[in-house]
Amino acid sequence: MHRLDPRTKIISLFLLMIGVFLIKNLYILIGFFGFVLLLVLSTKIPLAKFLKSLRMMLFLLFFTTIFQVLFNKVGTKLASFSLTMTVLTLSISVILLISYFIIIKFIKKFKLLLLIAFMLMSLYLQSEVITTRVLFNYTIEVYSKGLITAGFVIVRIIALILISSLLTLTTKPTDLNNGLESVLSPLEKIGLKTSILAMMISIALRFIPTLINEADRILKAQASRGVDFKEGNIGQKVVQIISLLIPMFIVSFKRAEELANAMEARGYIPGEKRTKLYVLQFKTFDYLSLGFSILFIIFGIISRGYFANTV
Repeated sequence: MHRLDPRTKIISLFLLMIGVFLIKNLYILIGFFGFVLLLVLSTKIPLAKFLKSLRMMLFLLFFTTIFQVLFNKVGTKLASFSLTMTVLTLSISVILLISYFIIIKFIKKFKLLLLIAFMLMSLYLQSEVITTRVLFNYTIEVYSKGLITAGFVIVRIIALILISSLLTLTTKPTDLNNGLESVLSPLEKIGLKTSILAMMISIALRFIPTLINEADRILKAQASRGVDFKEGNIGQKVVQIISLLIPMFIVSFKRAEELANAMEARGYIPGEKRTKLYVLQFKTFDYLSLGFSILFIIFGIISRGYFANTV
């Protein structure tokens, strides 16, 4: 992955992303996911860096799965659970919910696992017969279609995140800029300045970690002055966010001005052709990678006619 031409990585990974949505068979999709994992392992980059990209999506994956399992009533019924909400179980569930929000203030990791544990405890209490006042009864039914759809959503989202991480973690910003400029060059025929667009994308990607570090520095500075972003009502939180956003805007404009002065001092002229230290050239492995990506797209299109949206 590291030695591939940046144009090859951009085109191939883009085609693989399209292929993720073309596959309609869960087994084939899982097989493709295994191939993506092999690509991740072949980069020899610590898995922790890829897992960081997934961390922010865990709650989305969890609630998407719950939504599909609970509300998708198509297919074969696999399980049915009769639950009873009583005054006691409702009170305990509220206490568990409050306990969860208190605990996560002190435990930074495993928030999702804690939420799942508290939800399972609440459901277990509702499944037991407790002789108190009954508020209402309800049934949770699990159907095959719901599980299959949840599987599709989970595998697709994780595969997309890993594929996008492959591009950003194995490509230098300068190479990514040159690759984007070359890939988008046909758009210049319709008047679009692709060199400027590629430079904007490259600068945006380059300054993401810089702005994150600046935000962390501002947060620590605000905390040293007694600002607690985890406490307070909605009005207080709005004021706290403003106290973070204003310095961030000032820092961003300052960084942008410094970058503009540096680029101008080095003779950068927007839209003008520039010489490059390294000229991009396709090699044998680049052609093989592009050929495989095209074959994968063709396979995805053909497979849609033979496989339904099932396992």
